Parts: sequence; structure tokens; C-alpha cells
Amino acid sequence: MTGTESRLLNVGARVYWKADREDAGTVTEKNWAGVTIKWDNREEQTILHNDMSMVTKV
Repeated sequence: MTGTESRLLNVGARVYWKADREDAGTVTEKNWAGVTIKWDNREEQTILHNDMSMVTKV
């Protein structure tokens, strides 16, 4: 996803890492710089909006 698409995400949105359905997470926080994702199979991760190219919205 692009930085512009990332800025449109809402808290609660479900996302995949590299379009892998087995590697999903939920957006738990969003601010001007990026989003925090709680991955189902690992810990939370904060990613800058412009670094979301490996993330796909479900």
C-alpha cells in the first residue's frame, strides 16, 4: 500500500503482510507519522506511512 492509502486506514482495519493471509494483523493506533499494527502471530509494530509497501488491506 502507498503512503496515501496508509493514511486512510482506520483503527480496527485488518491488514496482511506481503498479501499473506496467514500473516494478518489489526491496526491499533494511527497518527500523522504512521500506524501501529498488532500482528496475530507476533508483537505490535509501528510502521511509517511511506514504509507500508509490504502491507495490504484485507
